[in-house]
Amino acid sequence: MADRRAALLLKPPRGGWPSTDFGLGPRPATPRAPGRTPSRSRSRSPAPVACRALALALVLVAASPSSATEPAPPGDCVAVPFAQQVDVRTVAALAHEAPERLLERIDRLGIDLRRVPGGVPGRPVNPLLATLPVADPRLLGLAEFRDGYEGRSIPRAVLAGGPARDTVLIRETASTWTLLHEVVHLLIVPSDGFVPRADLELRFSLAFHRLQVYQRRLYDDPWRLLGPRWRRDIVDAQQEVATLLYDRLRIGQSQEAIVERVLEGCIDARSPYFDAARRDEGRRYGTAMIDNAIDVFNTLNASVEHTEATVRQLADDVAAGRLPQGPDRRLTDADRASFALAQRDVRVSLARTRDEIDALKRYYGR
Repeated sequence: MADRRAALLLKPPRGGWPSTDFGLGPRPATPRAPGRTPSRSRSRSPAPVACRALALALVLVAASPSSATEPAPPGDCVAVPFAQQVDVRTVAALAHEAPERLLERIDRLGIDLRRVPGGVPGRPVNPLLATLPVADPRLLGLAEFRDGYEGRSIPRAVLAGGPARDTVLIRETASTWTLLHEVVHLLIVPSDGFVPRADLELRFSLAFHRLQVYQRRLYDDPWRLLGPRWRRDIVDAQQEVATLLYDRLRIGQSQEAIVERVLEGCIDARSPYFDAARRDEGRRYGTAMIDNAIDVFNTLNASVEHTEATVRQLADDVAAGRLPQGPDRRLTDADRASFALAQRDVRVSLARTRDEIDALKRYYGR
């Protein structure tokens, strides 16, 4: 869980967004961690408001197949939301391994561990991590491991010049639960053959920024939607974000919530790593991830709802003779039908994401 994010959510228009429930229902009732947004490793400092996107390494983590040298039988891989599966038996074995054998067991999974010196002032070094090899500063730079991070997972061979094996960078003051959090990310694999483009996060961030710019201008002057170019551009922006959103949530918020839910089930009172406070913190963090996924979905859906209602109202005003038309201000019945058809395609893209967010809420709440 880390604070390595860029601007994500649309800024609400003056007067606020329209209703933001749109069929997803209320968020989970567990208190939300302030300012938390999707990330891979825990941050040592409070994060700003939840309007950030994931860094590239998150995409690469989600895309990486498990490199375990002790592969689990197929029956040990449990299906989880967003077309993923996790090797729960291996996680449970790690959660109950004796501390003196835990690092060796992680190594047998094909995962290297590298210690990052420093941490929260006054927090002692975790004795389990004290003997790990120190991370190469060059690798920290490649992985963009910042001062506020406590851990980060790096799949093998995804960074140019990076490690040949799956690797976890872990702050020497981090808890063993946090170490396992990073390891579990490497045990989650797509079940549908999904391999994201390396620039998925950048594309999503740019697409959302474009939508933000268009949406603000349309709130300032909704009559712009009388222009064919404005109608085309806003629908194109909505469609691009809707198309990318499923995979953006898959490799971000969903994984963070799934990892904490799996650890909560595996690190029980019999585990040497059981920590009720850390469990509760992880529960709040996972809930915040689901909250954020709902926020992102509802924000995009609110944009669709607003433009659809505005075009409908403008078309009615044109038909009633209340609005004049011209070369750049044209909205015929055919134009209105074409716009509605294009937005229907956006809704089709959103429907799949809505279903998986609902599945994630059920999975996390059971």
